[in-house]
Amino acid sequence: MKFFIPLLLIASLGLSACSSGQGKERLLGAAGFRTIIPTTPKQIAQLKTLPQLQVVPVNKKGKTIFLFADSKRNILLIGNQSQYNTYQQYALQYKITENNENAAALNADAAEWGCWGGGFGPWGPGFY
Repeated sequence: MKFFIPLLLIASLGLSACSSGQGKERLLGAAGFRTIIPTTPKQIAQLKTLPQLQVVPVNKKGKTIFLFADSKRNILLIGNQSQYNTYQQYALQYKITENNENAAALNADAAEWGCWGGGFGPWGPGFY
């Protein structure tokens, strides 16, 4: 059951969600990252200086924490090493699922060429 819930979450994101900031945000949240909403002008300004829509490691007091900033949505996600590792696993599972769905779509498209008779009708290899 512990493994099923992340897969269900990943499947529910949709194909284009992971490339967007919101898709990453969902995976990070599922991995246990905390969401912080900056409220002071100083916090908002600092949020804007961080790399946007990407997970970046930061060393603080001898420990590595991971930050994900989205100044357009005014949020900061913070996680530890364990949560980041979980996020990477979820992202990999999502990518595998996405690749499988893309391959299935390509196979379905290729199957539609069957109306050409497999050898592309009268325009087969001997047509040249």
